[in-house]
Amino acid sequence: MKSRLLAGCASLMILMSAHGAAWADAYKDGMLAFKNEDYGTALTLLMPFAKQGDAEAAYLIGEMYGPRSWGQKGENRNGVEQDNAQAILWWGEAAKAGLAEAQLKLGWWLLKGKDVVKQDEAAGMNWLLMAANQGEPQAQYEVGIGYWKGRGVKPDPIAAYMWLELASTEPGFDNAVGYLEELAKTMTPEQVTQAKQMVQAFAPKRSQ
Repeated sequence: MKSRLLAGCASLMILMSAHGAAWADAYKDGMLAFKNEDYGTALTLLMPFAKQGDAEAAYLIGEMYGPRSWGQKGENRNGVEQDNAQAILWWGEAAKAGLAEAQLKLGWWLLKGKDVVKQDEAAGMNWLLMAANQGEPQAQYEVGIGYWKGRGVKPDPIAAYMWLELASTEPGFDNAVGYLEELAKTMTPEQVTQAKQMVQAFAPKRSQ
């Protein structure tokens, strides 16, 4: 009896191990398919993971369904029709799980609105701020502009300066330097000093 029980447990462990390996392979294959822009295959393979709460899978599904932006390739979706509602849904799931890239994308489109989603600047800034606090430079740039221009938040030159200076240290954000110079002209020396102190104290942290 005991030997049969042990044999049964061993068989179950082998089966579970094989299932786990197949599951991992499906994830890896889905990621590779996305990289190769085989979106139809990627969608099929990654959807089960997204439904189980995998933030990266959910984000990529949003990318496959969503509009192209920021120079992304692939106007031909290779098996996935554009569906902005589905894009916002899956970006939202990934954003709620704390993925900075998803928070950035969701926040950016909520801020802009257009024909992708109903514009909600306050909600957009909220998501962008979450990504910015994780150290995402594009989000830091957008938040800086938002605080400067009062998009979804009350204008705050100190916060604007802080976020723009953080973004300005990253490659590709050279125009933030010009904005900082323009913004500083509207601020007192004390305000600029306070903003720089906030920059020095900043430490990226993952949102919950």
